[in-house]
Amino acid sequence: MSRKTLIIIISALFILLLGIGVYLYFKRPATFLGIGIFPGEGPSGEVVDIVGGGEETNIIVPITGEVAPPARLYELHKSPGAGGAFFEMGIPVITPATKKTVKKAPLIPHTVSARYIERGLGHIFETSLEALRAQLSSQSSPSAETRISNETHSRLIEALWGNNGGSVVIRSLDTSPEDIIKTRIINLSAPFLSFKQGTSTENTSESTFLSAEEVFLLDNIPFMAMAEDGKDSLFYLENGESYSAGAITNFKNAGATRIFTSSFTEWLPQFPNQNLITLSTRPSGEIPGYLFFLNPKTKTLTKILDGISGLTTKTSPDGKYVLYSTSKNNSFDLSVYNIAKNETLPLLVKTLPEKCVWSKKETSVVYCAVPQIFTPTLYPDRWYQGLVSFSDSVWKIDTTSARAEIIFSPEELDAPSLDIINPTLPSDDSYLLFMNKVTGTPWVYFLTGAAPPPVATTAAPFTKTLITST
Repeated sequence: MSRKTLIIIISALFILLLGIGVYLYFKRPATFLGIGIFPGEGPSGEVVDIVGGGEETNIIVPITGEVAPPARLYELHKSPGAGGAFFEMGIPVITPATKKTVKKAPLIPHTVSARYIERGLGHIFETSLEALRAQLSSQSSPSAETRISNETHSRLIEALWGNNGGSVVIRSLDTSPEDIIKTRIINLSAPFLSFKQGTSTENTSESTFLSAEEVFLLDNIPFMAMAEDGKDSLFYLENGESYSAGAITNFKNAGATRIFTSSFTEWLPQFPNQNLITLSTRPSGEIPGYLFFLNPKTKTLTKILDGISGLTTKTSPDGKYVLYSTSKNNSFDLSVYNIAKNETLPLLVKTLPEKCVWSKKETSVVYCAVPQIFTPTLYPDRWYQGLVSFSDSVWKIDTTSARAEIIFSPEELDAPSLDIINPTLPSDDSYLLFMNKVTGTPWVYFLTGAAPPPVATTAAPFTKTLITST
């Protein structure tokens, strides 16, 4: 055999083996990392569409692996709830917002639990998220939920948590003889044992509940806000015939102090920190809205934003940024206002600020639930009224650069459609707790330990909006 013939045979074999290798590579099984707000192909496809620069860009994101990762999105309770929060114990996390130094190490490690109150009977439940994570990772049946309060509170319409998850303000409707909104504070403290006697001594069961002290506030409080920095403070409004007044108190309702009066009665408060309360006018897409900052110590009122239709807001914990929405053309836009620079930066996702939460670790970052599909109508009115619902994905957005990245879409995790409200984070941003507006049930997503998501960095909208007829 000549040298030339041998070279030809070896080259042909090499090309054949290379072709077989390439074929097997692209035919291998792949787990698809989908982006729910884009038209993905599901587990059998690999292409998702991102809108960027006015053009569609295909990104191939196959992920190999035979073992499916543990679930990171979990419905904590199957019955409707009225609100939830984190309860943390142990080593506090130092955040850029506080910049405080811990001089004495706690005796117990840092633990995070989710607390939530059931709407029907008002029972309070707690789930250890470390225990839940371990159970989901081992693919065992989750059993981390415990009932920590057995007191019955019926007709709940709202529950607001504060005091680092140690207190909850519950609001209920008393219809006899006329409609009255009752507001009370439940302060949870030391645990105690409760025994339930059955028909025989063998049927006696033992449960551990937390002591619950109840404190009553005024009737017919229209709106209130808990201190978002976890301190023992809350702010509430009361309306007269021709005035509105605001007072600040603690969770024992001791020493309430009036710090605000106004002839206007349609205010929505927020309480970002001990030196700042925000007051925005009740929003409608048909009228301009206003935002004011109230200093609780000096009682001075400062106008921040004005003349914005459908204005809803979410102020950062340090009071430096305001996330706000604008209603126009039967839709809405999201922007961030830098107070010190007096600058507005349009953000590249469409959502409402009340579907967002500011990061505890990164002062300019927000996590937002972003509607994947929406119907043109009057916003936010129709959504508040329950006439329109959203199916959300969750995004992480840097408000200084408008850089956004997808965190998760429920359908890619085999979860139902979620209209996310009341999102909240613990001190280390390790979990995202929220309520599903449609069902009222509490959910948690494990932010830490998840696979890195695709990142959108183009200077154009990151959402693909599907407009449907009304």
